[in-house]
Amino acid sequence: MIVRGRAGLWMEPSERQLEVGEFRLNYAVAGSGESVILVHGSEPSESWQVWEPMWGLADTYKVLAPDLVGYGKSSRPMETPDYAAQAHVLADLAERVEVRSAYVVGSGWGGQVALELALNRPELVRAIVLIASTYDKDQLRRLGTLRKPTLVVYAEDDMVTQLKAGYLLRDAIGTSRLEVLDPVARDPRYDFRMSHRLQRFRGPKVLQLTRLFLSKPEEMVTEPPELENELKGMELRKEDADAGASSATP
Repeated sequence: MIVRGRAGLWMEPSERQLEVGEFRLNYAVAGSGESVILVHGSEPSESWQVWEPMWGLADTYKVLAPDLVGYGKSSRPMETPDYAAQAHVLADLAERVEVRSAYVVGSGWGGQVALELALNRPELVRAIVLIASTYDKDQLRRLGTLRKPTLVVYAEDDMVTQLKAGYLLRDAIGTSRLEVLDPVARDPRYDFRMSHRLQRFRGPKVLQLTRLFLSKPEEMVTEPPELENELKGMELRKEDADAGASSATP
């Protein structure tokens, strides 16, 4: 099915499968242009389909979203590989589909996988978007060597990975920017993890932030990270200029 996006027409994602090392990897792909890899989190029910609100990126980019090993339609070994092994599988997938450089967007545990991929294969990762990302303490010590533009997005009321994790990641990655979204309104239909699933419950906002960041990642980061205090609470919104103009005195 053809969908009309902001930058033109694109096809809805199609599923494909590849043998990657010892695993069968299922993934979805749509669009064309520079590559964006979407990496989902660790909840048992997660798969590439959790990224449905973000497929609008396919009107500008070639978007790939794998089912990590142990999830969705990918291989399900007795033990699910850890984040380091998942990062290795993603690197192999990129090689198989001839992606030499990609923007990587990770949500929750997927952010941890994305960080590991960038640390181990820096030539493959163009820039990173971390959405309510988890991290490993060993990773945190190594992030000072990561010189990739990174957007860190958290909800103020995330009860799974609290906002302080966002500040830790921001300060550990010198080339990073933190965006804090207002509290995600509680909805009785969902559990406390609602505020951790930002691409689902704040899809339009997360998509907007990601679009703008990917369009000029080097310009969106602040170095050293201490300068980020001046930007705390600001959002990467195109309408900022319009808002400033409307409030100015004629």
